[in-house]
Amino acid sequence: MTKLNKKLSMSICIIVIMVSIVSLTINKMFIHKYYLYEKKKIINNIGEEVKNMDTKKLISDIKVIEDKYNITIVYLPIDINIEHNEEEITENFINKFFIKDLSLKKFWISNDILESLKQGSINKIYNQGKSKYSLLVKFIEKDNYVFAVATPIEHSEDTIAIINKFYIIMSLFSIIAITLLTFILSNKIIKPIEKLKILSKDISRLNFRREEIKTNDEIEELANSINKMSLSLEKAHNELNKRNQNLKTFISDSSHEMKTPISLIKVYSMGIQDGMDDGTYIDTIIHQSENLTNIVNTLLYWAKYEKKEMKLSKVDLKVKLLQCIKNYDMLIKENNIDVTLKIDDNAIMVNADESNIEIVLNNLISNAIKYNNDNKIDVCLLKDSQEVFLSVSNGSKDINKEDIDNIWKPFYVLEKSRNKDLSGTGLGLSIVKEILEAHNVLYGVKVYDKKIEFFIVFDSL
Repeated sequence: MTKLNKKLSMSICIIVIMVSIVSLTINKMFIHKYYLYEKKKIINNIGEEVKNMDTKKLISDIKVIEDKYNITIVYLPIDINIEHNEEEITENFINKFFIKDLSLKKFWISNDILESLKQGSINKIYNQGKSKYSLLVKFIEKDNYVFAVATPIEHSEDTIAIINKFYIIMSLFSIIAITLLTFILSNKIIKPIEKLKILSKDISRLNFRREEIKTNDEIEELANSINKMSLSLEKAHNELNKRNQNLKTFISDSSHEMKTPISLIKVYSMGIQDGMDDGTYIDTIIHQSENLTNIVNTLLYWAKYEKKEMKLSKVDLKVKLLQCIKNYDMLIKENNIDVTLKIDDNAIMVNADESNIEIVLNNLISNAIKYNNDNKIDVCLLKDSQEVFLSVSNGSKDINKEDIDNIWKPFYVLEKSRNKDLSGTGLGLSIVKEILEAHNVLYGVKVYDKKIEFFIVFDSL
């Protein structure tokens, strides 16, 4: 039995015991008084009916009234304005009751009672001693007749005691039965809760499993919520592990990337110091400093834009694309690259963050130049009623499936040789991915005919 089982069973048992004690106390203190109250209420109602009836009709219908209400009615012609013999009146009433099979041992009508009838009807209770009952009598004066409407009242103490004893036995039985039922029913509730407790402990130990619970109530909803939480935590945990692994790779790759220009700067600086400069050392130092600066800037760029908030507005994508290509015009000419443009004539408006879209375009064009092996770049920007399609493609070496799967990941580079003229930090496309996902647009990469094509699909405005 679990702690919750014990608490639930004990609580319900205490409630049942308290209710039983209160019920027994109420029965003992108030049930007889309530019984007497109801009897008085009945006889008072009958008294009102008697007072309102015609005297002759009342006398003729006494039998009907007695049978209807299960009471006894007797009467004597008495003038209450004169004094009478109390014993004689009492004896006459006792005889009247005896004729109707109601034997009275204690009954008395005094002149005070007759005097009180001048003010209205009165009620009297006569305890019959060992007969174990009392007689409730309502006296009514009507047209020089005194009517006695009587009903017996049983002494209920013994009956109440027997009922209370039976009630105690039933209460004990109820406590036992309720305890068993509580244990059985609470198990159905507590068992899935126990499973959820174990599940929560497993999740806290990074065991991101799930528990199927079918109860068709709030517990099932809670289980579903915990299962979803476990799934989300597992996904976040795996993603964190991947990022940690990527970070280790980045530290290694960045160290290697930075080591080369730093070493060269140091060597050529020492050469200048030793007077070995042939006129090219300064240029080499400047070039390597620029390489080192590019690496640092790219890292800062990625850190800055990974969490940058989007500020969407209407952007002319055609203008931005042409400006980007123009910025790389000198580099394109130096590398003898032929750029083919397939762009619609009209303005092409999209809903985007202007500065971030510039970053995306710069990365795609610079990558197409950097990793080009056939001196050709194809740029396509087309629009229809629903979509705007942008693609940048260039000739490339054989790319395997692993490269395509990992190309958007931070710190991943296609050129594993780390050739300084070809390779970067592997952060450019991860920045592009972050920006495009923030824009909630379709994007991807395709490889065909020794070409690699990056594409983006915007909603048309």
